Amino acid sequence: MENRQDAAWREAIACLPETRAAMLREIAMQDKIEELRLRCGEAPGVRTGGREQTLALPPVPADELRETVSRASRYSLHSCAESMKNGFLPLAGGHRLGLCGTAVTENGAVTGVRRISSLNLRVARQIETIDRILLPFAAENPLLSLLVLAPPGCGKTTLVREWVRLVSDAGHTVAVADERGEIAGLFEGVPQFRVGRHTDILEGCTKKQAALMLLKTMSPALLALDEITAPEDAKAVSLCTHCGTAVIACAHAAGLDDLRQRPIYRELLALGAFHQAVIIEKQDGQRVYRMERWEETKC
Repeated sequence: MENRQDAAWREAIACLPETRAAMLREIAMQDKIEELRLRCGEAPGVRTGGREQTLALPPVPADELRETVSRASRYSLHSCAESMKNGFLPLAGGHRLGLCGTAVTENGAVTGVRRISSLNLRVARQIETIDRILLPFAAENPLLSLLVLAPPGCGKTTLVREWVRLVSDAGHTVAVADERGEIAGLFEGVPQFRVGRHTDILEGCTKKQAALMLLKTMSPALLALDEITAPEDAKAVSLCTHCGTAVIACAHAAGLDDLRQRPIYRELLALGAFHQAVIIEKQDGQRVYRMERWEETKC
């Protein structure tokens, strides 16, 4: 297999101990890797095209996991406490390190993770090749609210990010309620992804909190959220609807029929919060994008 050196891959694995990073710099098909899985006592695995495969490399010892977490936090776990509550560490370049192990709780709330048992390094890439797909829709009416539907791992967040960039660079003010830092990937105040020249970002708080603040202070024409998973997230969308601000968000659903089965989404549809949907499907290993209007779907 061809060893294609990929800048995003090399940047992502920089948080690993040098011995492991050196091994991984030599593996093939780097530009196709979406995630690197490190599990205590097991050989590393990589996820490409939605499937995981094990690499022919030495197993990962516990001390390597601990060192990786220390390096990823720049040897200051205290400064990363807020993101660790959500089970990850943000990295330069928009990459992130997911943590598994023993949850630390206080007053019933998770405050961190210790005794690390596995790590998931998500490799972030800006994928502007979908511009040709999105541009006709964005050019038609970029300020119609849009819901992105797809099963896990099909690129919902990527589509939200590129829509934000296109709308922002067209001259519209956009705000991003980036609860988990996955849309813009702020690192020391700088977005690690291109999200447009007229985009403001608020991360580290709930979607509802962020929506309230952004609507009051930044006057966006479009507000972008990531995945809607809880009633509080739906309230954030409702706030925007009542303020006349367009919304783009995404949901785990295989399609419109699947979406209608879930109470949280039925409520949003009843409010008329979204005008159109992009449905992402995989056909023969390739992503296929389809736009549908709500009036056409009779939701």
